[in-house]
Amino acid sequence: MTIPAKEMSEVRSADFEARFVEDRRRVEERLAVLLAPQSEEPRSLHGAMRYSTLDGGKRLRAILCMAAHSLCGDPHRESALDAGCAIECLHAYTLIHDDLPMIDNDDFRRGKPSCHKRYGEQVALMAGDALQALAFEILAGCGAPAPSVAEAVRILSRAAGSRFLVGGQVADIEAGGAKSTEELVRFIHSRKTGELIAASLSIGAAVAGADDGMRLRMHEIGRAVGFAFQIVDDILDVEGSMEKVGKTLRKDDKEGKITYPAHFGIESSREAVSRLIAAATSGIRELGDDGYLQSIFASIAGRSS
Repeated sequence: MTIPAKEMSEVRSADFEARFVEDRRRVEERLAVLLAPQSEEPRSLHGAMRYSTLDGGKRLRAILCMAAHSLCGDPHRESALDAGCAIECLHAYTLIHDDLPMIDNDDFRRGKPSCHKRYGEQVALMAGDALQALAFEILAGCGAPAPSVAEAVRILSRAAGSRFLVGGQVADIEAGGAKSTEELVRFIHSRKTGELIAASLSIGAAVAGADDGMRLRMHEIGRAVGFAFQIVDDILDVEGSMEKVGKTLRKDDKEGKITYPAHFGIESSREAVSRLIAAATSGIRELGDDGYLQSIFASIAGRSS
């Protein structure tokens, strides 16, 4: 008996959802263990770290790391989980700092008050610093073979530094109110969000001991996905709702931020997302993905529709 295409699609969708929910649960539970308990002094600092990291994130970066590791044979499954948690800690640090009054001045994140609104600016700043340090502590102790760990640490360090994540944030700050150019748009977008998502995939491959060719191919696919993710975020800032996005919207235009929709328009932005996700999907399929990563990529594109 042949299963109709529509029913087969529904089966695959259900399988994806179940696997994603389970992966997310594993990440959430492991993060709760890796973060210091709120009862440990200084309580305000540890409370702020847990507040900003737990209960609210999609865990996309950790799940991408784990899925990439699985694609490469899944030889160190628990190590990949910890590597994913390390990336989530680093991501949480960037969100805390981005929300501070001196940068984006956002009062809400993930549908609740931002860390600095809950704990004050000084503790929030320290919580971000501590989460960044914790990310590398977790990654260094993830238990994979030493050469794999060293490569994973190198990838995350590079992604988080002046050439990518922090550099992109500074370029975004300094470009406020400036004339938008295609070069500037691409410079900011490929660094702020894109590189950390790319690193998530290549760290998963690195922890698995994948060769340079596989790891670099995974990284390039991740850059396409990350660029698409940032464009989708920009679209949602224009068309989304507070309930859906969980943070203050319509700020980019008011502050004269350099965004993809502002420069190219909404429809061109959607077309760019489709092209980027299609290229990433084709690439990951060629590497042997069983459909899981392809479904994750599709879910990213679906956020803008």
